[in-house]
Amino acid sequence: MSTNDRITDTLTRHQIFVLRYAKGRENEAIDHVDELLRQVIGRLPLSVTDYSRARFDALVLDLLQYINTFNGQFNDGMIQQMIDFANDEVEFNAQLLGNQINVQTAIPAPQQIASAVYSNVLDLEPAKGYTIGRILSEFGQKKAAQIIDFIRDGFTLGQTTQEITKRIMDNSDLMKSQASTVARTVTNHTSIQARNITMKENRDVLNGYEWVATLDSRTSIICASRDGILYEFKDSNPKPPAHFNCRSTITFVVKDEFNLGKDIKGTRASKGATGPKQISDETNYEQWLKRQPKSFIYEVLGVTRGNLFIDGKLSIGAFVDNTGKVLSLEQLRALRPMAFGDI
Repeated sequence: MSTNDRITDTLTRHQIFVLRYAKGRENEAIDHVDELLRQVIGRLPLSVTDYSRARFDALVLDLLQYINTFNGQFNDGMIQQMIDFANDEVEFNAQLLGNQINVQTAIPAPQQIASAVYSNVLDLEPAKGYTIGRILSEFGQKKAAQIIDFIRDGFTLGQTTQEITKRIMDNSDLMKSQASTVARTVTNHTSIQARNITMKENRDVLNGYEWVATLDSRTSIICASRDGILYEFKDSNPKPPAHFNCRSTITFVVKDEFNLGKDIKGTRASKGATGPKQISDETNYEQWLKRQPKSFIYEVLGVTRGNLFIDGKLSIGAFVDNTGKVLSLEQLRALRPMAFGDI
């Protein structure tokens, strides 16, 4: 196993621990939503009367101020947790790199780490430019507006407090699921930013970074199309998370003079139609998917895209644009008219 293989193997296994850490943050986000809804419901009038309707605007203002303060405190705590987590991740990454190539690695300053976590943009939707602060703030604002709408509609329709409460709670599972997704995505972003800033500090021993996707049926088309690609150290080059709930990661690629044992082949984990299996680490997602049965390919790509892939008319990379956005079938037809000639 080469040095690069050992690094990739370690970072892939480390991703499991990152996801476990993310699970704790997800649980905290779920608890936050539970407590927020409990507090909001507790602030509703015991019964909807003419008096409570008359002071509805004041009630809404009080609730909005409370929700915004409550969410703000949670967001501040989450950001601080991410900065602490990033510092630990930087230390881990620097130690891993140093141990593998036997050099003294450089560690970014705490201020650099905090700035990378707070300021660097997620690649979720490039046009929107989400940072951690913005994604947490916008999520809180949208949930606050949704809760207030439930209350406003209830008052307008003459519903009882119990009916308003039921409508809020009927939507609580979705709110908690969305909060969990945000927490998981923010944690993965933080882990990647810690690795990225560590790589930048040690680029003299590195050739770049490689995108590593999970080889199973749940992987998105975006991540599948990027698996195994070697990227240069450019801020414009994509990095996970590519989407909400993204499981992809990146790995160091050391220069040839440090890549001992590069002629020795390694393996990577996969989970195809026949279950878990170790395959050559030189196999990317597209090559691996081609070996799967038609039903499995349909599960990943859908029937139409799957048939084009099976027939060799289009690669996985053809299903996304240069920003990673998945193209619709209509867009594909416009771009690849020959490939769709027999459909």
